[in-house]
Amino acid sequence: MLGYPGIFLFMFIEGAITPIPSVVIVPFGGALAAQGAMSLPVVVAVASLGTMAGSGVAYHIGLRFGRPLVLKYGRYLFLDESDLLRAEGWFRRWGNAGVFLANCFPGARSIVAYPAGAGRMAFVPFLLATLGGALLWNSVLAFAGFLLWQEWERFVSTFELIDLVAFLAVLAGIGGWVWYKKRVAAKRAAGTP
Repeated sequence: MLGYPGIFLFMFIEGAITPIPSVVIVPFGGALAAQGAMSLPVVVAVASLGTMAGSGVAYHIGLRFGRPLVLKYGRYLFLDESDLLRAEGWFRRWGNAGVFLANCFPGARSIVAYPAGAGRMAFVPFLLATLGGALLWNSVLAFAGFLLWQEWERFVSTFELIDLVAFLAVLAGIGGWVWYKKRVAAKRAAGTP
């Protein structure tokens, strides 16, 4: 393990491009804290700051490329400017709470930054909501790793399954939404109410 810089780096990568699940990194840091090799509060703080920094990058990717990609290629996924306007409205109204809650759940925490950027949520509130949710989630994971350090491998494999289920649920939701939009578009084209 690379210590605190390693935790920050892995959590930054998870926040920016999501290949590394936090349920492996943070509980392991908590287990090391239980053995006296690290400080539990510092593990939580470093992991949360890494998540916030990585999510900031993902936000800017969504801000820079989300709108142009939807406007150019969105029709293939039944997205148009009205969908972007709805997303912007949603993030204006529920953005802080939505981002906070998304950062408390596996699966959702890894993807919320992109639509927040594309939806033009204000950046500083986005970062603060991300940090708040990440602090809560990482505290739970680190404390669990601290308490369960002797059985951390079993703990991690259990949460990897939860991450997989959450990811599949998000994909199913996206698939259902695309199917619904396609059905509505087909009805409009056929002139059916």
